[in-house]
Amino acid sequence: MTVRDFEREGYRGRHGSVSTRSGTESGMLRIRTEERLGSLLSAAGVIWGVQEATKDLAHLWKFSILPPGPMEVCALGVLIWLHAKWRRSVKIN
Repeated sequence: MTVRDFEREGYRGRHGSVSTRSGTESGMLRIRTEERLGSLLSAAGVIWGVQEATKDLAHLWKFSILPPGPMEVCALGVLIWLHAKWRRSVKIN
């Protein structure tokens, strides 16, 4: 085994081919990026919901239903975050 072969050994995958990260995740976000995006989106939905709920404090006792938007944004963020967690759990490596 020459020095050049030994240097290349670390770059080879299980089947002898060079493994690339971008080839396995074509067209998708990285898992860590998806987790962060979901967390930020759900936090933004919660902040928006609190702002809408406390906009008119004099009528807070009515417990009126929030306008559409904040809870949907929060739910979408949670779904994105859960999808990233699922991807991490089924990741082979």
